[in-house]
Amino acid sequence: AVFADAAWIEIKADGKKTEQINYNIEERDVESIKKAIKSNTLKKVLDGDVDQLTGPQKYSSTLKGVKFRSILLFPIITKQKQIGSIALLKDVGDGFNREMVDIISTFVNQASISLENLQLINEALENERYKEELKIATRVQKSILPDHLESNEAFEIFGISMAANEVGGDYYDSYRLSDTRFGLIIADVSGKGTSAAFNMSQMKGIFHSLVQLDLDPIKFMILANDALSRCLEKSSFITASYFNIDTETRKISFSRAGHCPTLFFDQTEKRISYIKNKGLGLGILRNTNFKKYVEVNELKYNSGDILLLYTDGVTEACTTTGEQFGYERLANSLLKFSHLDPESIKKGVFDDLYAFCERNLIDDDYSLLIVKFN
Repeated sequence: AVFADAAWIEIKADGKKTEQINYNIEERDVESIKKAIKSNTLKKVLDGDVDQLTGPQKYSSTLKGVKFRSILLFPIITKQKQIGSIALLKDVGDGFNREMVDIISTFVNQASISLENLQLINEALENERYKEELKIATRVQKSILPDHLESNEAFEIFGISMAANEVGGDYYDSYRLSDTRFGLIIADVSGKGTSAAFNMSQMKGIFHSLVQLDLDPIKFMILANDALSRCLEKSSFITASYFNIDTETRKISFSRAGHCPTLFFDQTEKRISYIKNKGLGLGILRNTNFKKYVEVNELKYNSGDILLLYTDGVTEACTTTGEQFGYERLANSLLKFSHLDPESIKKGVFDDLYAFCERNLIDDDYSLLIVKFN
């Protein structure tokens, strides 16, 4: 259209790699022309350093010391960012008149629009793929959390987990060791999203491998820490509480690995207390010294007593002003609904939580696991 003697076009195809197509010019001549250009404005175009199109007249120049005498250069811009450039060359000086400049300007503008549309289409496809992957991850996570929690006639149990994003890192589970003995766990993986969900799946595998060995809670935590230390990233860790419930002796033995203190309701005295035995998160200390930071406690339960296990998304849920729900409000909520069954207790606690936060969406994963003894 403008009778150019030679040309080249450069596009950063993926934002990094540059694709170049030459017309009637060797690569060495392209490099010679780039070196011969003295104008700072043209250098910025060639270096991909132009933020917006300021006018075509600023991108033409006379060349010296090379086989071509004049150049017309345009940046190719999409989304206010330069992604490439087009250069046209002629053997004669001042080879491009105003009409030619307008023709190329129109072409470049149309090309930029086409490229931007292509980028938008690619982004839309990428978003769809991402959404589909999240759906898969959500289904996988739901399969990790148990559909059924083990119990017998001595107690009722109910658990629920809500993720802040499509997937989360909270985990709870139970296992029947015998007709009268049960293993119970709740855990919270550091971080959020798909990486937390992946680590949660590892926690489930470790729980089901170790709980079958019928270990005391300290030994369970030591072996869980050893296993997780080998597979978690250095920056990740998991807090957990593990319980052995014996409905024949009416005893509960338990250990804590940096997890939130368990809430215990004593029906006889109508008293709420937090069980705060020491413990360090799994994967924080990755050597044999971990055993120094975990202990086992034991308590007896009576009819009507309640264990409430939770993750910190509950106590740290906050209002728009930053005030947290906290331990005291959680304890008062359990006391208020302690006469109900576990599922109804969950509803009452969540109603209090949402009313306090003034919304139904919490910024972190949050879970409850409630055991009420008959």
